[in-house]
Amino acid sequence: MSDVLRDYEMVYIAVPQLDDEGLATLNQRVAGWITAANGTVSDTNVWGRRKLTYAIRKQTEGTYIQINFQLTPSATRELERNLRLDEQVIRHLVIRLGED
Repeated sequence: MSDVLRDYEMVYIAVPQLDDEGLATLNQRVAGWITAANGTVSDTNVWGRRKLTYAIRKQTEGTYIQINFQLTPSATRELERNLRLDEQVIRHLVIRLGED
């Protein structure tokens, strides 16, 4: 059952100090973690820089990125671990898209 690819949506906040090239590198790194776990990235949307409601790790702004992807449920744990360890990612949220 864990070999089935599920649809997920992830939003993460990157540090505001990243320029366009650094942001592209971060997006490629995150997409690489997904594809390394035999997943597929279907869509990436950069929402842009926004002010945070409260400071997170002394940051008051962040760049929001949304990624839609398919991955096995067992591989999401490793993806979230990598996101927590990456210092360029302030926060992240991975949700499984429901079946309608």
